[in-house]
Amino acid sequence: MPSLYRFVITRAALTAVLSLVASFCISYAVVPLLGGKLEGAGLIMTLVLPVVISFPASAVHFWQFETTRRLKNELCQALTEIDEVNSRLVKANLELMRERSHDPLTRLLTPDVFLQRLKDQPDEPDIGQLVKLRVDGIAGLRRQHGGTAADAAIFSAAAAIRRALRPVDFAGRVGDHEFAIFMPGSTPILASLAVSSVSKAVELVHLPFDGNGHLPTTVSAGGVECAPGFAIEAALAAADAELERSTLQGGNCSHWGNLRGAAIPRNSR
Repeated sequence: MPSLYRFVITRAALTAVLSLVASFCISYAVVPLLGGKLEGAGLIMTLVLPVVISFPASAVHFWQFETTRRLKNELCQALTEIDEVNSRLVKANLELMRERSHDPLTRLLTPDVFLQRLKDQPDEPDIGQLVKLRVDGIAGLRRQHGGTAADAAIFSAAAAIRRALRPVDFAGRVGDHEFAIFMPGSTPILASLAVSSVSKAVELVHLPFDGNGHLPTTVSAGGVECAPGFAIEAALAAADAELERSTLQGGNCSHWGNLRGAAIPRNSR
């Protein structure tokens, strides 16, 4: 506040001095023209009144101006800080939503979020590819080498899936060692190449087994080509059936089907 007082008093005093000078100059020029003389009480009034009037009036004006300016600056600073806090809250909220929508081990979508993403797909004339993958032998791996080795195999499969996805594709962990991928506007060939890329990447992973030698990790896949307006439940069931065919053949392979003849309105909307 001392700086505020100095600002107000200095500006008010300067204004009073300027008013005094202006009043004296005007009186000195005008009074003789009117036939009078600038002396005595007239001179005193010319010098005193501008100071008596302008100093308090200017002080009030400058006080209000400076306090308003400072309050405005403080308000702008507070708004800036609020914007920064709000930005951090938005980022934290987005991160929290991401944490809740993704599986903590694989960083893929949770089953309910994956299903919701399927429901939210626009009804476009393009076909899509729905793929179900399963890491082979997880039960035996967990029984013989522990949960850490099994989690490592699941994580490696998920990492390979994330690398194989296009920007428009999305994948989720829909079971303990099962994954689902949807590739809108894709073809069976592109989907098969993605599955092959995932399979090769998983096979190259060397897990920390306690036994001698290296036991390769493999994946089985079942895919289905979905016609426009496909029924989500039917597509998932068909992909599960194709995955079971791969598993029954010993795993480490893939089978493909299509829903071209089963295009019906999505009843899970």
